[in-house]
Amino acid sequence: MPLSNCRFALAGLSLALVATAHAGQPLYHMTALTVPDATSVAALDINDAGQVVGTYTDADFVRHAVLWDASGWHELALPAGDEVNGIARSINNAGQIVGTSDDFVQPTFGLLWNAAAADTYTVLNNDSGAPVSPAAINADGVVAGGFGVPSRAFVWTAADGLVDYGIQDPNVPDQQARWSAINDAGKLIGYWNEHVANIHAIVGTVGTPAVLGLGGDSDALRTNAVGLNNLGVAVGLGVDAAQNLVPVVFADDGSFTAIEGATLDQDNGAAIAINDGGVIVGTAGIGTANGPVPGMQAFVYRDGVAYDLYTVVDDTSGFARFSNAVAVNAGGVIVGTGRDADDNVQSFVLTPIQPDAIFASGFDP
Repeated sequence: MPLSNCRFALAGLSLALVATAHAGQPLYHMTALTVPDATSVAALDINDAGQVVGTYTDADFVRHAVLWDASGWHELALPAGDEVNGIARSINNAGQIVGTSDDFVQPTFGLLWNAAAADTYTVLNNDSGAPVSPAAINADGVVAGGFGVPSRAFVWTAADGLVDYGIQDPNVPDQQARWSAINDAGKLIGYWNEHVANIHAIVGTVGTPAVLGLGGDSDALRTNAVGLNNLGVAVGLGVDAAQNLVPVVFADDGSFTAIEGATLDQDNGAAIAINDGGVIVGTAGIGTANGPVPGMQAFVYRDGVAYDLYTVVDDTSGFARFSNAVAVNAGGVIVGTGRDADDNVQSFVLTPIQPDAIFASGFDP
């Protein structure tokens, strides 16, 4: 199994974050995620042990599913075939990973790996022949995402296999639905849409095969629920008074609140992930997109303040800009993507810089 020289220690971080940013004082230490000879690297998730998953692209434009941990990078096994593309999308704290493979001939396969045995996998598809695209996995190994064309929401468990959770309203022609996130309590969030201008947040519960509108404003206005923490707080996109989709936090009644300052100096954006401490990450400057596509800037919202991540790290070597912050773990460690000088996608890990405990209560000479 290949290993790179990219080594980083992410586990065992203190949960405390820097409370105040002073001029010139960085909030995060940056580590670039690399794979030798890769033309691009896209990190997509991180667990509390600091294991990161995503994909890299080789010189032949083939994508490979990949895991990074404290010992380096590890390629994840894929089904046999010519130019099979792989993406690892989500990892739980037990090291279970879900993602996809696709060779543009066979339908997209949903795959389940284990970080401890990266050379094997389980196929999550049922016998329908429909493409299956997992989005997330929780601590119990429950997988959620979308399958089929048009997409229908699904949940997969080891006991029951793939279960069709359907769409929000079968009477709406061409409606599709998919789950974006699942928490450890079994809450599901995602979106349904009929066309690009009609998209709404959805909610569900593992064990109840149904797709429900989030309710209230989320049913009436354009919304998309993307990230979810174990307290049940969901974040994503919601329309503002100017009809721009901006980063928001959802309430249980379907109302939503824009995250102050999270669009940075752009008109729009998306909140993508939230940890149990309330730290939110995402992207700003998504143009006309109605989902969390990489934008022009990456943001973090913490302690009531939104920051442009590119401006609060100790080192930006190898990056012309950060475009997308996609995940944040319990220790506040962030992963995301940016662009290098040649506009290739590259990825980073940002570790919170802790204050010196010796001077935590001040200094009295």
